Amino acid sequence: MEGPGEVRRMPRGERCPECGSQRWYLQDGLRFCARGHQIEGFIQFDLGDIEDSGKMGAVSRREKAPRDRGKRAPTLTGQAGRDLYLEALQLIIRSQVAWLINEKGHREELETVVRDLWDLRIRGSNSGIGDDAQGDDEDLAVFSSQPSQDSSSSKWHPQSRKQSWDPELGLRWPLPRVPDTLAICYLGCVLLRIPTHLGEIIRWARGGSIPYKKCYQHLPQEMRDRMPASYIRVLKLPFRSSIEGDEIHRVVMDLVLSYDFNYSLIFPEINHVPQLIQFAKELALPIDAIITTRKLASILGYQFRFPTEKFSNPRLDYPEIRLMALLIVATKLYFPLADTTSLSRLQNANFLQIPTLDWERWRQGRSKLPTQRDTKTTKFDFDKVTPSQVVSMEEDELDAYFAHVSSLIDTTSDNPITKFFPVEESTASTSQLEDISTKDIDDAAKNLLNQTLEYNRFNPTKLENISPSLPRYEAFRNVDHLSETATELYRAAGKSTLRTMTEPW
Repeated sequence: MEGPGEVRRMPRGERCPECGSQRWYLQDGLRFCARGHQIEGFIQFDLGDIEDSGKMGAVSRREKAPRDRGKRAPTLTGQAGRDLYLEALQLIIRSQVAWLINEKGHREELETVVRDLWDLRIRGSNSGIGDDAQGDDEDLAVFSSQPSQDSSSSKWHPQSRKQSWDPELGLRWPLPRVPDTLAICYLGCVLLRIPTHLGEIIRWARGGSIPYKKCYQHLPQEMRDRMPASYIRVLKLPFRSSIEGDEIHRVVMDLVLSYDFNYSLIFPEINHVPQLIQFAKELALPIDAIITTRKLASILGYQFRFPTEKFSNPRLDYPEIRLMALLIVATKLYFPLADTTSLSRLQNANFLQIPTLDWERWRQGRSKLPTQRDTKTTKFDFDKVTPSQVVSMEEDELDAYFAHVSSLIDTTSDNPITKFFPVEESTASTSQLEDISTKDIDDAAKNLLNQTLEYNRFNPTKLENISPSLPRYEAFRNVDHLSETATELYRAAGKSTLRTMTEPW
């Protein structure tokens, strides 16, 4: 007969049915509570170690094989979701650069420059740095071009247009948006002195040539499935909202200020001479306007660079808007809008051919220029259409409206029955406008200049009927004071840069 063993505690949930005690001991192969009551239903097993003798053994359950129901992968959250969003923007900007190189013939170095600009933009996002990579911080600090915190953080304010990309901001670190991809591509062209003005990039984005408006649909399906809903709304925003030139100019200026603030990176002056020629071609203005613009810029000491030293940057400080404004001023000086002042420019030019511009013919032929054509294919705004307007639509307009609505719907679904009802892809004509080639712009400008530009021999006798006090430059202080010719000229200038003005025309 064995003596009582060591007193142990019963497993959780077990008690003595007689007294409720939770302590027990083993004697002669039977289990007794601490007060001597025998606990029935106990069989002694050889469990090896004595410390495990009180356990009944671990309960093992067979794992059920997960049933494949065709569900999507779980949506990422937190830092993983932010990293996925940045990867999506990186794919978008890579496709934009590939389009500029392959379709527009830009230099291949543009890819390297844009990649470096993008790396500087997202360097403070902690993307790709895990919790176990603490030792890499010192290596990153060695190659970081950010200024010290003592010199930069004390001058930064949250309301400023210049953004701080300091990684210590954490969740307050400013994420880039989809318009930033176009702005970085443009800044890459500025660094390489590629004469691509911002109006062209906006026109390509509006027409659907460069990947922008439907950038979310072009992302891989796996990336879209795991993207957080808040970032999906941001990526779909370009398609649901119009592209305003003034907004893109502001995004470019904010990036320039931020690059200067975070990395002391100063962008060079834009290649304004080829852009000036391009502006004159798009407006069908003579070469005399280009020569006068360059002389005015030299006299005024204008430099077409981004102003980073000013706290407030009005729109005329944007280099391309300043260049276009100077072209309009030079055109009005050399080819006055009022017919009565067209002969008061040169007093001693008996042997010169004085060019004159027929503004009436120019106004009539302006709408035929490729960059001045109305790209709106319908009179309805699909984002603000009413049921009564839908009923009154023509067949072509109704097809375009249905194509617009279907493009807003996500074609992916968990229901397997949807595979029997596939959604037809919209044709390219409904989503992408025909691109304007350089040859079309040159031919249209030549044809219109042949009709409007004349070289007449200067006749001093015609000056007798002209008042000597008549002003040679016609200025306007208000939009309501614009003459018909001035209205058409200003409207053409704004449309050439794709509505960089805030006033609707």
